[in-house]
Amino acid sequence: KEAAWGLACGAFYGAASPLSSQPFDTVKTKMQAQPEYMKGGMMHTFAKVVKNEGVLALYKGLMPPLIGSSIFRSVQFGVFNACMTSWKETPVMRKEIPGTFGLENRVVVGGVLASTARAIVETPLELIKVRLQVGQPWNTGSLMQGFTVTWIRTTGLMTTFFVLCDTFDRHVPQMTSVPFIGPFLKGGIAATVGWWIVWPFENLKSQIQAGNPGPQKIWPRFFWTIQQGGVGSLFRGFVPGSLRSIVANGFSMLAYQWCQEIRLKYTQPQRS
Repeated sequence: KEAAWGLACGAFYGAASPLSSQPFDTVKTKMQAQPEYMKGGMMHTFAKVVKNEGVLALYKGLMPPLIGSSIFRSVQFGVFNACMTSWKETPVMRKEIPGTFGLENRVVVGGVLASTARAIVETPLELIKVRLQVGQPWNTGSLMQGFTVTWIRTTGLMTTFFVLCDTFDRHVPQMTSVPFIGPFLKGGIAATVGWWIVWPFENLKSQIQAGNPGPQKIWPRFFWTIQQGGVGSLFRGFVPGSLRSIVANGFSMLAYQWCQEIRLKYTQPQRS
């Protein structure tokens, strides 16, 4: 039952994300993976896209993440909620990790398993989205291209997200319980910190899935990118990506919280 509610609330979370942030994501992807946009900053790229391709170009590739985000976020929240519930009475999983101020093993392990499930579903959808954003064709034979880098990125991102959300709920419940602002800050901060940690891998994922010239394996691509443009080139699109994360995950967490409130309303025993 908890997994089913996790799937449902994850779908609300997933749909809210691209709807609220697609222009930021398009600018970010073009800065990372489309050669003619890989030199300028965020505002220059934004203006160039609008001038050369029109305003609607900012929404290219919307349908795959709109549909896919609901699916893979449903999967990630469903798996995570199932893990948290099934391990509620398991001593080894309820054991606190030393030096983490109360973080339990089940949060970290559940985060890794949820991330793995998400990466399997997300990789082909992300490839289609990236190819549409940079104007490149795609075919079914390449749909899992970039899985390894997507898995590394997603595991770092989502495990950090779940850990921070758990930490906020345990240590600053007064902040997360504030209507509208609390869930927005909780989702926006937790996800954006996660993105900062894994940003070089997000950059490499975009390049590999776009089919750009250069190595198509993660570590050769990592060193090749540094050789071509320096360490700073690993952080292309960092500003629009951070803005996208704050907006997308802030509004998504509001949608998720709303779904959870409905869950509590219909699953908690009513007082007579």
